Amino acid sequence: MLLTAAAVILGAFVILFDPIFQGLAISLMAWEVASTLLSRMAAPVLYYIAERRGIGEKKRVEEKT
Repeated sequence: MLLTAAAVILGAFVILFDPIFQGLAISLMAWEVASTLLSRMAAPVLYYIAERRGIGEKKRVEEKT
């Protein structure tokens, strides 16, 4: 995921200096950074909430027996 984000950002950096595609490059870079940060923060938080609410509890009890 991070390698793909880096490739998109580097690819958008190339067209950043073209006046026609500059807006596209800025939006690509910004959204890729935002989506990477969101996915890196949202997934652990959702797992934590699921664990705290005991959603995975039934599965662990079945595995012990």
